[in-house]
Amino acid sequence: MTGFWKSLPHWRTAPATIIIVAVVILLAGFAIIFQNEVSFRAARDQQALVAAEVLSRSVTAAVDFGDPVASQQAVNAFRVNPQVRYVGVFDRSGKPLAAYDPTKSERQTSLGQLPPPPDSSYRVVVPVDSAGQRIGTVVYSVEREAVSRRLTRYVILGAMAVLAALVIITLGMAQNALRRANRELSERAEALAQSNELLAEQIEERAKAEEQLRQSQKMQALGQLTGGIAHDFNNLLTVIQGSADILSRDELAEDRRKRFARAIVQAAENAAVLTSQLLAFARRQPLKPEVVDLSELVGSMTELLDRTMGERIRIETSLDRTTCPVTVDRNQLQSAILNVASNARDAMPGGGTLTISVSGVPDGSGEPMATVAISDTGTGMDADTSSRIFEPFFTTKTTGKGTGLGLSQVYGFATQSGGDVLVESEPGKGTTVTLILPCSETGLIAAKKGDQPEIAHQPRAEILVVEDNEEVGQFAETLLSELGHSVTLATSGEEALELTRKHDYDVVFSDVVMPGMGGLRLSEQLAAEKPDLPVILATGYSQEIAQSGSGGRPVILKPYRLATLSQALVDAMHGSAAKPH
Repeated sequence: MTGFWKSLPHWRTAPATIIIVAVVILLAGFAIIFQNEVSFRAARDQQALVAAEVLSRSVTAAVDFGDPVASQQAVNAFRVNPQVRYVGVFDRSGKPLAAYDPTKSERQTSLGQLPPPPDSSYRVVVPVDSAGQRIGTVVYSVEREAVSRRLTRYVILGAMAVLAALVIITLGMAQNALRRANRELSERAEALAQSNELLAEQIEERAKAEEQLRQSQKMQALGQLTGGIAHDFNNLLTVIQGSADILSRDELAEDRRKRFARAIVQAAENAAVLTSQLLAFARRQPLKPEVVDLSELVGSMTELLDRTMGERIRIETSLDRTTCPVTVDRNQLQSAILNVASNARDAMPGGGTLTISVSGVPDGSGEPMATVAISDTGTGMDADTSSRIFEPFFTTKTTGKGTGLGLSQVYGFATQSGGDVLVESEPGKGTTVTLILPCSETGLIAAKKGDQPEIAHQPRAEILVVEDNEEVGQFAETLLSELGHSVTLATSGEEALELTRKHDYDVVFSDVVMPGMGGLRLSEQLAAEKPDLPVILATGYSQEIAQSGSGGRPVILKPYRLATLSQALVDAMHGSAAKPH
């Protein structure tokens, strides 16, 4: 009941139409009850009249002859109706011939002496006619329906009407509540859509801001990179230009001429190292991969590291001889280890311990990997410094103590080799730099030992030089002529291909990057047309070679020296296995 009373105020929110419909249903229910009562009484009266008329016709002969037995038999037929109150047949004088009264035993009361019917009964008097004359009378009385039965029927009808009204009201209120809920949902959906639009705009604005920040950081890094390159190259060019100016003086003594020539050579070598470090950081350095035993390589570097680190730094190694071999550029790996060791030395100005460990561990995908971990007991770095150590030209050293490209070269070398670099450092607790390299799929191959390339006497050969840069082509022609060879110069791959079809050359020496047909395409075409013609490739930077190699052909890295070119020619003309120089 409490819930019912609480729900009453909500009826006020029902639409007026629903209230009107409910009232109409209630009125219709009461009208049906009234009409049912009227119809029931009329039907009852009609039934009683018809029953009396039927009886009058059935006893006509018995009344005409004054036969009480036949009359009684006709009356007894109505005993089966429980609602019959009284049935009587009287002659023309009003004397009873037959009667049935379920409440009394006597039945000889004359027609004039019959008492009036009680309130609960209804009486019909019908004449008995024969030949148009009244010969008797039939009295037929029925009991009215009990009040309790009528009341029960009316209560049921009223309850049904009220229930129908309640159902209509409930449905109307539910429909109204559903409509109101739909409207609220629509409003919320619209508000949510507006919020989503606002959020999308904010996300777009944030993405633009992040892109602008990344672009700004790129420009800052590019400016830092450009400034560092310009600074270092200007220093090298100063040495080269100054030495060249002095060499151009006629009165220069021979010993000074040689000294300044050596200064130019040294500056050029330093420039080549700087360029190599930049390419390594960009992962565009043409690598010379070979299968390397990390434990053997680190063990062979111990003496070199001792001299590099100095007396105040103790070197310890932990070499797992079961570590898998890796396929890397041996020289670049040695350079990476030396770069990390040099930074560790600078972090231990008062001395300390440098530990190099070699071990094998699986990476996250379960692939076998080998690691070289270089740890020091130096000053360590904070998180901000650790996050920037691989940036080109970023350094914490004082001016003139480093270019800031050492660790950039380490990062570029490791990632280009399919590995990674991890740095763990904490101020006051030292630093650990770990090189992670994928294991080689092939076994170890014994390294070929030999002396450094030397300029040796060579048989005269006809060499086709393919170089689109005129100055570099003339320089190569000069070097080859110094070695005693006959040189033909072509400025494009297409021109070189035509010349080889007209003349037989002993060697083709081609640049890799050229307009039109480059050195790789030229070498592939020559391999198809002249498979016995050796081809030597030269490059300062080639993304094709850095990514997919040279196809087994020897590669000379620019800038190259006379001795390097001499050794490459000897290997090519004697059919040696191709290897980078």
